[in-house]
Amino acid sequence: MTRMMRRRFSKEHGQAVVEFALLTPFLLAFILFIVDSGLLAFSYVSASNAVREGARCGTVGGTSDAIAGRVSGTYNGVATSDPATVSYDDGSGNPVSVSNVQIGDNIKVTAHYDYTWMTLAFVPGLPDVSFDKSTTMRMETTQITKGCP
Repeated sequence: MTRMMRRRFSKEHGQAVVEFALLTPFLLAFILFIVDSGLLAFSYVSASNAVREGARCGTVGGTSDAIAGRVSGTYNGVATSDPATVSYDDGSGNPVSVSNVQIGDNIKVTAHYDYTWMTLAFVPGLPDVSFDKSTTMRMETTQITKGCP
């Protein structure tokens, strides 16, 4: 019985090695794609948190420089960020200057992020992912002269 089994399977000696060698690049690329997708999701959530922290800084009287510093300091993702932009409006969409801000007006903090693929950088023609995040909050003070607490 053993002799018959040995003869039957002797033609398939290296088949498993060849199959593994053919499938390994695809399996590896799939695993790297999953890792990079997780890093992209982490970057997106970190950007949302950073912009929200910047808006919170502005609602309690932070200057534009302090807000931009809070956004870039809070962001711990893997993307790069341009400086955050800050705008104020009266709640109806009408712009308000920094000197005329009242309690109850809105502050909007916007930032642009570019995500560069970390593990899939070897794939030719794979574009970077860009996204803009913004948060709007109501002003709690009229003093725009201090840093963030």
